Amino acid sequence: MRLQFDPESDESYQENRTRISSAVMRTNVAIERHVSKVYTRKMFEQFGENLFEGGSYHVEEIEKKKKNIARHNDALKREKWSKVEYEVTISDEAGWFESECGQFAHMGMLCCHALKVINHVGVPEIPKRHILKRWTKDARDILPQHIAHFQKDQAANQSFTCRSSTLYLHAMELLRIGDSSISVYELVFGRIKDLIVEVSPLAEKTMV
Repeated sequence: MRLQFDPESDESYQENRTRISSAVMRTNVAIERHVSKVYTRKMFEQFGENLFEGGSYHVEEIEKKKKNIARHNDALKREKWSKVEYEVTISDEAGWFESECGQFAHMGMLCCHALKVINHVGVPEIPKRHILKRWTKDARDILPQHIAHFQKDQAANQSFTCRSSTLYLHAMELLRIGDSSISVYELVFGRIKDLIVEVSPLAEKTMV
């Protein structure tokens, strides 16, 4: 329980911080304003560092709207072992930016080189394919397959009945109460198992 409590309390802290505090802009460019509405506060700060670091690079277009080189402004002063230029390729009509540094593939966050190219070509928002849900404000809204249609990002494509909405809300409340203590958990879990056994035969029949 202690192992589970520590990360959960940290997640709760970050959620409260995201909800209460406002994002502090460092560059106030369009892409930063967009990300401030999408990412959690912690990941927005990480994004801001990458965006700020991108200011140390300039872009040279190799192939129009397809291939660019992000080169460090102080390339001649850098150590010989330090890489000073990165190739960034653009595909799917500016829907995908891939830097040879591989940061996005490694951690799911765009690197400073890709962000510099994104600003250079004038894309005002992070492409959807580059926004991983685990870094967004809705990161906890990831549900098992059998109830995945309740997720926020899938709600627009679903038609919910009043019964589904009511059951879902009460189930979430029961979850909150059941997690309050071990004794309450055992009581709630036992009743849920009994209820499943009782209603499963009814669910097999066509109900109106």
